[in-house]
Amino acid sequence: MSENIENTTQAEELTAEETLLETEEIAVEEKVDPEIDMTKGQKVKVLLMKPLASSIIKWVCAGLGIVGLVLYFIANSSRAMGESFAKAIGGISKGIASFFSLIPVSMLEIVLCATVLGIIAYLVFIIVRTVQVKGKFHKGGLWVQFGYTLVAIAGVFALLVSMCYGIFTYREPISKASNSQYSNGKVTNMEFSETMLYLIDKINNTLYEGNDSIFFTAKGFSRYATKGRSTEEITKKVAQAFENASASIPTLKGGPVASKELLFSPLYSKFRIASIYSPLTGELCINTDYPEVVIANQIAKTMAVQRGYTDDADSSFIAFLVLTEYSDDYYLQYAGYFNAYVELSSKFYNVNGKNLHLYMANALKETAKKEYVQLVKELDSLYGVSSEIEFTPSAEPMAASQYCDIAKLMLVNFRDNVNDGNISVDDTEPLNFGKYCNFLVNFYKVDSDFQYDVNDTYDEYHPEA
Repeated sequence: MSENIENTTQAEELTAEETLLETEEIAVEEKVDPEIDMTKGQKVKVLLMKPLASSIIKWVCAGLGIVGLVLYFIANSSRAMGESFAKAIGGISKGIASFFSLIPVSMLEIVLCATVLGIIAYLVFIIVRTVQVKGKFHKGGLWVQFGYTLVAIAGVFALLVSMCYGIFTYREPISKASNSQYSNGKVTNMEFSETMLYLIDKINNTLYEGNDSIFFTAKGFSRYATKGRSTEEITKKVAQAFENASASIPTLKGGPVASKELLFSPLYSKFRIASIYSPLTGELCINTDYPEVVIANQIAKTMAVQRGYTDDADSSFIAFLVLTEYSDDYYLQYAGYFNAYVELSSKFYNVNGKNLHLYMANALKETAKKEYVQLVKELDSLYGVSSEIEFTPSAEPMAASQYCDIAKLMLVNFRDNVNDGNISVDDTEPLNFGKYCNFLVNFYKVDSDFQYDVNDTYDEYHPEA
């Protein structure tokens, strides 16, 4: 019995000694850097090719991004090459846009949000793994892999941007295109002032002729339809107007596009962003916080950007041109003239002062006056600015058609009195009022129809002249 107890005790002592020795061996092994004997190939695998499948995907994405950048720079360095590339991959860009147009929400925001959240989650994972993994080289490998994951994501974005948008930016400004009748050269203040009355006459005439198809809310904003948002219908009409315009300006031709409402419109309003063209998904993203008359113009402007006219003045003027000259829809024509007037009025006010600005505005039809005031108040509210402007109706209402004649007669009165002190305009030399303003003034100068209308109206009201 005692022998058994002694043997058991000895066995336990041996087991304890063996356990202690094993623990000491493990401790010694932990002190040894397992990366000392790694070959260069093994180090490369840890850094760049582990795990193998995901690494191959990352390198392919990064390579495609380089291809996209090369195509972009070649297209923009040579117009001939740009045109060739645009024709070759036009079907790809249309396919991407058509695919994303099937989804009713703005995929641009979803893609960007998902990408940012994914990167943050991956970053957290890398930090946790860095704490867990032993060996400095393995820790560094995790961060290298994180770095070229970002490169791969950037590569995908670069390729999509080139395919949907970048290749098409070779286009010349519309003012420099061959056989272009549109100029943004300097103009005189007299011509600028006459253009304001020209736009007013066009606004009044469009409201008069489109009386049955342009609706106004009780608040004073115009609408394309009597109820609900009309973004989809407006987009179709604008796309048709671009198709009509492409017969004269071939670069305005494009495939089907969809307008999507931005999911975070209030955020974009703080930065005064009314629309975004998504070069990743081929979508027209519209800020629906803005009134519908602005939305119609922004859809046209964003389509111009989608077709390669990235300069803001070019895209704004093309939007005006397409809406007013190539659309048969009265609301779109009204939106084109109205937004042009709004854009120019602030500059006109700064150049010529309050009195002349009000002189011009007095010729606007009452409904357009009210919408102008409401738009200013709405924009001030969106931008967080206090607005004190109020609409005051005229004491004696007039028939709709009379507003058109008033605008024309005011132009005659303006010309007759510009030098006798009643109306003071500095008209000494041509000035640069900004590219978009210059575009519109030069466009007015070549519109002979307006001059003809003015003469007819003047003769009607002054038969003795």
